[in-house]
Amino acid sequence: MMTTIKNLGRGVESVFIENNRFNTTMISVNFYLPLVREKIAAAALLPYLLTSCSAEYPDFSALNLKLLSLYSADIGGSADRVGDNQWLRFYCNVLNDDVVDEQVLDTAALLLAELIFNPLIFDGQLSPRDVAREKRLTAEKIKSLVNDKRSYAINRAISEMFRDEAWGTMKTGELDDVLNLTPGDVTDAWERMLKESFVRIQVVGKKMPAGLNERFAAAFAEIDRSAAGIAPARPKITQKVNEIKETAAVNQAKLVLGFTCPEIDRDGENISKLVFADLFGGGPYSRLFSVVREQMSLCYYCAARATRSKGFMLIDCGVDTENIKKAQDEILHQLEIIKSGDFSDELIKASAISLNDSLLTAEDSAAALDTWYGSRPYAGAAGPADVAELIKKINKSDIISAAESYRLDTVYMLLPEEEK
Repeated sequence: MMTTIKNLGRGVESVFIENNRFNTTMISVNFYLPLVREKIAAAALLPYLLTSCSAEYPDFSALNLKLLSLYSADIGGSADRVGDNQWLRFYCNVLNDDVVDEQVLDTAALLLAELIFNPLIFDGQLSPRDVAREKRLTAEKIKSLVNDKRSYAINRAISEMFRDEAWGTMKTGELDDVLNLTPGDVTDAWERMLKESFVRIQVVGKKMPAGLNERFAAAFAEIDRSAAGIAPARPKITQKVNEIKETAAVNQAKLVLGFTCPEIDRDGENISKLVFADLFGGGPYSRLFSVVREQMSLCYYCAARATRSKGFMLIDCGVDTENIKKAQDEILHQLEIIKSGDFSDELIKASAISLNDSLLTAEDSAAALDTWYGSRPYAGAAGPADVAELIKKINKSDIISAAESYRLDTVYMLLPEEEK
């Protein structure tokens, strides 16, 4: 697998991940905008809105017919966060030309550009009909989050942990923000996306679509992109531990511990924190699973997740109400054990094997590779295999240093209503 990066203009780059293993080619256009709380909701609507229609294909029926002519090519989008940037992704997955004995790849690539640069406009604004539809669908997604209490507790912990900055806002925007959007707001977000974002065009497959780089380079050359660039991530510095208790119609309490770290992973190579989080609360070999859950039976589940691009870690668990204090104390105790170096080389080896297997599995999927590179706009051409090699070099002292860098910041508890 070979990765080639080309500069296409101010704040625009093309990444070709050449891989001959797939019968399809994944093309994605990734926009990275500085996170601004008041603008998150409008921008988050764009990947779904713009991949549903365009000036040439004014409704989904017309677009779907075009996709069927391309052997059911798949087009879609997503909105997420990377560091202190909002990540807007537009993608197309299409069969290779040699599979169907017909030139469909170039056509699919041009179609994706058509959707991004030539949307359906009425009176100078994006289609009110389509904006209203996407507002409704997004609002339904936000309302449904409460049905998954584990995800709900994690989102609430993040919102409390980062309540003074944009990271505390849901990646969709808050419900009221979505409901209050106007077609003008979403149009302004589209124009801002084209002008102010860092852009990474990615292709995972056997070959680059003909003229793709030239098409996007020409389109962006016509836009004033003087402000384009990636916003540097800012870590949160913990001043005191905040404790939040809420109630809901749940039988099992949810406990989320949020930890901050002053070090931001800007280049994707801060691997010691990846290994630490995994052996602390990743697989079945981890301290949280093997001790807190299995040996002590304090939790129904207990896992650690590190978001290195923003410098924080969450530990979430499902627990009986009477065991909340015991579980929290033991989680913190296990963290101190790792800081003291009281863990075996076998644990490091088990974590390294698991992480390497997971990383190398990403190379078996064009979609997984595309997501890998899209989620690491700082990291250049480094691929999963490169990180797997770095993991092999991590030792006990590296893991201890990683553990010592985290500070408890937020304790969030979602309790059964009868406990109120």
